[in-house]
Amino acid sequence: MRLRSLEIQGFKSFPDRIKLTFHDGITAVVGPNGSGKSNIADAVRWVLGEQSVKTLRGGRMEDVIFGGTQSRNPQGCAQVQIVLENADRMLPCDSDEVTVSRKLYRSGESEYRLNGAAVRLKDIYELFMDTGLGRDGYSIIGQGRIAEIVSAKSAQRREIFEEAAGISKFRYRKQEAQRRLEGAEENLLRLQDILSELEGRVEPLRVQAEKANAFLALAQEKKGLELSLWLRTLETAKAALNQQEDKLLLAQGDHQAIQQELDSLEAAISACYAQMQQLSVQAEELRAQVQQAEEERAAAASRRAVLENDLVHSEAARRQAQQELDRAGESDSQLDTRIQEQRQQIAGRQEQAGQLRERQQELKVRQQAVSQEQNGLDAKVEALKERRFTLNQSLNETKLSSASGATLIQESLSRLEALRENAVVKDGNIARLEGECADCRDLLHQLEDTLRSLGNSRDGLRLKQQGRREKLDRLARDCQQLEDRARERLQRAKVLFDMENSLEGFSGSVKYVMAQAQKGALQGVCGPVSRLIQVEDRYALAIEIALGASLQHIVVQDEGVAKRAIGMLKSAKAGRATFLPLTTVKGRRLSEPWLEGMEGFLGLAAGLVGCDPQFSGVVDQLLGRVAVAEDLDCATLIAQRGGHRFRVVTLDGQVINAGGSMTGGYAARSAGILSRAKEIEALRAQARGYEDQAGALQTQLKAAREDLSALQAQLQGVEGELATAQEDRVRCEARLAQLESALREAVAAKEQAAQEYSSLNGRLEELRAQNGTNSDLIQALEQQLEQVAQALSGLSAQREAGRVQAEQLAAQRAQLEVELAALEKETDGLCRMVEQLTEQKSHQQEHTQALRLQLEQLEAQDRQTREQITQAQRQGEQLGEAIQRLNGEIAQHGQQRNLLEAQATGHRAQEKQVTARRETAARELERLQAQRDSLQGEYDGVIAKLWEEYELTRTQAAQLAQPTQDPQGDGRRLAEVKGKIKALGSVNVGAVEEYREVSQRYRFLKEQTQDAQDSRQQLLRLIEKLTSDMRTIFLEEFRQISQNFSKIFVELFGGGRAELTLSDPQDPLESGIEIFVQPPGKIIKNLASLSGGEQAFVAIAIYFAILRRRPAPFCLLDEIEAALDDVNVTRFAQYLRRISGKTQFIAITHRRGTMEAADVLYGVTMQEEGVSKLLELRLDEAEEKLGLAAQS
Repeated sequence: MRLRSLEIQGFKSFPDRIKLTFHDGITAVVGPNGSGKSNIADAVRWVLGEQSVKTLRGGRMEDVIFGGTQSRNPQGCAQVQIVLENADRMLPCDSDEVTVSRKLYRSGESEYRLNGAAVRLKDIYELFMDTGLGRDGYSIIGQGRIAEIVSAKSAQRREIFEEAAGISKFRYRKQEAQRRLEGAEENLLRLQDILSELEGRVEPLRVQAEKANAFLALAQEKKGLELSLWLRTLETAKAALNQQEDKLLLAQGDHQAIQQELDSLEAAISACYAQMQQLSVQAEELRAQVQQAEEERAAAASRRAVLENDLVHSEAARRQAQQELDRAGESDSQLDTRIQEQRQQIAGRQEQAGQLRERQQELKVRQQAVSQEQNGLDAKVEALKERRFTLNQSLNETKLSSASGATLIQESLSRLEALRENAVVKDGNIARLEGECADCRDLLHQLEDTLRSLGNSRDGLRLKQQGRREKLDRLARDCQQLEDRARERLQRAKVLFDMENSLEGFSGSVKYVMAQAQKGALQGVCGPVSRLIQVEDRYALAIEIALGASLQHIVVQDEGVAKRAIGMLKSAKAGRATFLPLTTVKGRRLSEPWLEGMEGFLGLAAGLVGCDPQFSGVVDQLLGRVAVAEDLDCATLIAQRGGHRFRVVTLDGQVINAGGSMTGGYAARSAGILSRAKEIEALRAQARGYEDQAGALQTQLKAAREDLSALQAQLQGVEGELATAQEDRVRCEARLAQLESALREAVAAKEQAAQEYSSLNGRLEELRAQNGTNSDLIQALEQQLEQVAQALSGLSAQREAGRVQAEQLAAQRAQLEVELAALEKETDGLCRMVEQLTEQKSHQQEHTQALRLQLEQLEAQDRQTREQITQAQRQGEQLGEAIQRLNGEIAQHGQQRNLLEAQATGHRAQEKQVTARRETAARELERLQAQRDSLQGEYDGVIAKLWEEYELTRTQAAQLAQPTQDPQGDGRRLAEVKGKIKALGSVNVGAVEEYREVSQRYRFLKEQTQDAQDSRQQLLRLIEKLTSDMRTIFLEEFRQISQNFSKIFVELFGGGRAELTLSDPQDPLESGIEIFVQPPGKIIKNLASLSGGEQAFVAIAIYFAILRRRPAPFCLLDEIEAALDDVNVTRFAQYLRRISGKTQFIAITHRRGTMEAADVLYGVTMQEEGVSKLLELRLDEAEEKLGLAAQS
């Protein structure tokens, strides 16, 4: 079997789908730190079923899904798929290739697929079990796992050896068998509890069934006698009832005639009152009309006064408006005069402005002529300036060249002097570097001494740490034992609680009624007797025996509830049950004062139980005539003294019945339905006690952990100092290398400076010759510049005279512009004034027009007001006349009402006489009805008894009853039968059926218990066989691996010796694994004395020993050689190459030696932040291409 390909998408740093194809031999995966190459190993672990988030280097399982970057969105799921070659059928699949895939969604949903079909995680585990590829196998080994092989405790190294030994499947089957054994034992415990409870019920039910049969025979005889007597009573009651019905009909006729006469009088009275009410309503309506008319007349008068006042105010407003109109006419003529004056001033200002504009035009012409003359002079000046600039530029360049030469000469001289001085400095620097190298070598020796001292301290602290861990393990084991005990008690309590909730031990009819009550289909059910009473443990067995089947009697609120419950049982054919209505069951306690003085008398059973006060009548009925005694001897004496008139029960469950019969024997003290609740509470209390003890140990455990943490912190401190010292040593070595390199560079620099000194001397002579030529050229250029300067001076004087004349003309023109602007401003102000006066005149005219309109409106308003005053006066006169007419109508209605009231008084006097006659007839009718109801009640009572007792109608009872010739004799016999029934006491009529059901169930559970015991024995034998097979296989495989380890150790280390042993050879399946090694030339007391690289090499040797014994199909090695030095890496790679023929290797590495041994290289890069990319290189193909290139 080989790994052929791996596909990854959305897993960690691989958002895009990538595919790695693997070939035989060695494949290396390389890349810088943080590039994501170890995520490939995590992907293989994950697809093989790894569930540990810590192993996958995450905080939660969703962390394996690509979380996104600044430029990429997060993925919704992660998916990994591997393809395995299965030509050798190493995997139990009938195909040459096996594909396993795993997919996880961000919602938490996941799926596994095997060859495309959905499977369970368990199926994946079982597929790879004992192949070395499982989650606990040795096919995927990382640097941390390699370190654990050496640094972990001996007991923790077992997992990899068990997988290598091939017993993982056996251990899995053993664990499955142990889980089934636990389930079988729990089931057996439950069956034994139920059997124990049933054993206490079978015998009492048998006694109750016999008693019930006797009761049923007497009840049948009682039924026949009662039917005969009740039918005779019905015939007598029916004849008397018929006579009473005739009398009642006559009395009802008299009462109806009187009632008709009374109804006529009441109708006449009602008619009078109706007419009176109607007249009253009409009178009230008329009074309301009068009041409304008065209010309207007053409103008209008020409105007239208001209108007269408005008229006065309107006349005043009209006078004021006329006055304002007169004043507006005078103001209008004044405004016309002011407007004419302003217009004359505007005309004068406009004439002055025209004169100023003519002068301004003349100055503008003169200014343009001067400007043209100045432009000609400017062009000549610019030409001379350009010539001067060109000459200056040539002169500067020549001077610059000359100065540059001089500078170079000076710099060369300075450089020669500097080289001479630098030679002296370099000699001193070389001497200093040689001294620093010597100091650094001394410091390196000191650091090595410090490292040895810190290593010894670390080893001592690790020994102390081991002692603290052993103490911590011991406390953890003690705490676990207490928690296991608490769990056992809680498990037992849970079993009993489940039995209590499911009404285990109760009959099917009781369960049915309680189920209906819980669903709300039946209201008023209080519950079975066993759930309504509380008993001390001492009396529990006695009370349970005394109650017997009565424990299952159901207490209800009243007879109606009991009837409904019986009807439901009958309809559902759910059996029979006994109900105790609180309204009818009122028992009495036995009153025998002499009982208190009897030896061994503990009390009446009713007084030894607790209950809610509302159930005291039920308790008295069931236990009020039962005495509880210490033992059977005391019970015998009590029963004899009482004449065997009541029952006596002993604490151990023996019974002396009323009448002298005795019931007894062995009674189990297991949890019955009465004591079950108390046992549950006791078990829970024990569990709490164990939990408290475990809590105390947890405190000690916490302190031990803190002690261990402190020691670990101290160890970490020493290890930190050790690491610091190692880093200092590395830095010191690097500093020494740096100083030696600097010394070599200083010597080389000194030689280079000597060569530069010789070159500078030749360059200095050349510069001095070139500097003489530049001096002659500078003199000629300076003469030309002087001539240009003289010509520029003459032109500048002419330009100055023209500039002065132009400024004078500009000043005169500016003065004219100022004067012209002032005139224009005055003209604008006068124009605005004219506009304002014109606008004011317009507003004045509008106001005058408004005043005229207001006068017209006031005059119209006055006319309208005078008309309204006339209308209000006329309306007041009309309303006065209407008020007089309405008062007359009100007086007429009062006279008519008085006449109707006199008629009603006469009718009421007649009504009183007829009412007295009706009351007399009603009393007679009521007396006759009461007699009739009494007879009917007697008749109905017998009918009800027939139905309630036997569910028979009168017709059905007549068909079943026997003719009676002696009613008195039948009555005496009925009393005798009732006495016998009463002597039987409380009878469970369902005991016959219940006894049959319980007996059958008891036999069935006995068979089930035996089956469970047989199953338990089979599982124990299976576990024993699996343990034996595992022991044999493990010992042989371990011996072979140990021998391989000894040989491979010598090969890798070049000598020495090594051995693997069991810490407890007597128990190899639980024993730890000890590692003893001795590298060549060293004496090692424990593995902690080895360096980190040596420890890693020991672990690799163990790993190779396992692979030699049981070669894995493929192995994924995640930087397991990281701690090795270059020499050991080479040995590691050579051995890897040697065994790569049997095992396919995928190595994640950054070591050169491992890369050189690989056949294929995969490079992992992270060109985009957070996203890994993959590159493939086959080394054999690359070498072939390089060889061809060399030949060409």
